Amino acid sequence: MTTNKPTDSNNTVSTSQEGESKQELNKKTSVQFGISVTVGVLTIILVAASAYFGIIRF
Repeated sequence: MTTNKPTDSNNTVSTSQEGESKQELNKKTSVQFGISVTVGVLTIILVAASAYFGIIRF
């Protein structure tokens, strides 16, 4: 008994928009990563400083 596997070639997912090269997409991704890390670190510093000076309590 064999099972039939669908051979639909239209199920590929496009990871980038039309006209956008892989290099441009990599550059965008690295910029987004850098910004998100910076925002995360600043948030942690802000929360720590606020707790230290007694503005917020845990």
